[in-house]
Amino acid sequence: MYFIPCFDPTLRFECMKCGNCCGRNLDMWLLELYPTEVNVLKEMNLEKYIIKKGSHYFLARKGDGSCIFLNEDNLCELRLEYDWYPVNCRIFPFSTRIVNDMLVIYLNIKYIKRVKCNGFGKGDMLGAQVDKVINALREVGVLKDYFVVTSSSSSDDNLKR
Repeated sequence: MYFIPCFDPTLRFECMKCGNCCGRNLDMWLLELYPTEVNVLKEMNLEKYIIKKGSHYFLARKGDGSCIFLNEDNLCELRLEYDWYPVNCRIFPFSTRIVNDMLVIYLNIKYIKRVKCNGFGKGDMLGAQVDKVINALREVGVLKDYFVVTSSSSSDDNLKR
């Protein structure tokens, strides 16, 4: 599998724990869960917070549109109580799609602007954070291997694993 970064790798980002990305005041916000995450939540006896729509699973929301696990201090109760939280939370501000056996990593700029994310311009460059995304996707079984096309001049080095 190849991966294609579709973002400016020099942008900086650090989570400020503002809770904005957790959907506060967003009517249509739904966080998709991977099947392995559904199983983890069931093992924690938290299946009542899982919503199934077709073949997809999502976390439930509170009345204000925020994640059911976002507390009043803008912290995740799953992280605090279980030292675990869903992959799509862990990889924010990145979003991913697999298209024709290619992993596309991008920023959902429309969503980021809508939630008024406070983390841009701080922390590490986004390019340095890609391994975090890939490792998180491996953890839930979405990725097993990936390859990166580099700009090396040697034809043997053009494809790095």
